[in-house]
Amino acid sequence: MAIQKLVLDTLEDDDYELIAIHCSLASYRLAFLLNKNLNLKLFRKKKDINFEYPDFTANFPLYQYEDHFQYNTYSLLANKFQALGVSKNHIADGLFNTIEETYTTKYLIPELKNVDYFLKIETETSKFSNSSLVTQLLTISQVITAYSVEYTQLKSKNNLIFE
Repeated sequence: MAIQKLVLDTLEDDDYELIAIHCSLASYRLAFLLNKNLNLKLFRKKKDINFEYPDFTANFPLYQYEDHFQYNTYSLLANKFQALGVSKNHIADGLFNTIEETYTTKYLIPELKNVDYFLKIETETSKFSNSSLVTQLLTISQVITAYSVEYTQLKSKNNLIFE
């Protein structure tokens, strides 16, 4: 009986470009500005990226655009999610209970807590220029700064896989 051996050396990780964006705008406003200035057509997906925690579910909004002519897929992701938590403190000698509202912040990529948004570009061609896109992002007055991130160095890079 012959033994067959299959070698799967051709499988490789998805290659994509990742750009960090520092901006204080809401996600829908930033998506509008990117559409206007970069000639994209980002739209909000019906399903957000959700992570379950014991107390709550963190929802990170996802905007996406598939450019069929250039074979690129652009995804705009928020990095921060704030959840409102309520805790009751009982005072032993008082008549009233005090209620404190606390905010819990969760991050999509915890290593980069200062980043507000990520622009993930999945491309199938080698003609994509990441530096020109960063230069175009920096021309938007509401964007504080933008720069490329080497995603292979991130510990939580699996959070960027959402399909």
